[in-house]
Amino acid sequence: MPDKTKIAILGGSFDPVHLGHVGLAEESKSSIGLDKIIFLPCLKSPHKTNVPSASPEQRLEMVRLATKNHEWISVSRWEIDRPSPSYSWVAAEHFKNEFPESEIFWIIGNDQWQNIETWAEPQKLAASLTFIVFPRDNKEPEPKKDFRSIFINFYHKASSTAIRENITTEPSSSSLLNPLVMEFIEGNGIYQPTD
Repeated sequence: MPDKTKIAILGGSFDPVHLGHVGLAEESKSSIGLDKIIFLPCLKSPHKTNVPSASPEQRLEMVRLATKNHEWISVSRWEIDRPSPSYSWVAAEHFKNEFPESEIFWIIGNDQWQNIETWAEPQKLAASLTFIVFPRDNKEPEPKKDFRSIFINFYHKASSTAIRENITTEPSSSSLLNPLVMEFIEGNGIYQPTD
């Protein structure tokens, strides 16, 4: 019997998507032998600052531009088209049903991993997928009872929050973005100060 196809989900606001997100996907693929990674932008960006953000459609397009040269990455608008809030366990079941012959993974940072038990229906998540966890804030992830997990060593200095806040004042912010994404941001006047 052939090995199951390995598919990972990488969710987030991607406001904007940066080189760290794509680097994380590349590291996950090479470390674990993933066949496909699905970028899953959420409908509502959860950031709490007053910095202008991109619309769901703009964020979706930026992810498409950032990943267009990676044939093993697909971009899903499934969560953007759903009513908010959308829960991870619902997304996990959706993709498990869409790819019934595959093994499903979910990529998260250690900060989220520390709080996984507080997510909606954690037992359903534990039963349906394996978590790929990367360090955050110089803290290494540790195993959790009842959850399947694989730890990878990945770090990138990019932060979507910092990019939004500094994109108009610090040219170095653009070096953390795919040039096509930067062109899209400039062409559409995204993240401009509202004052």
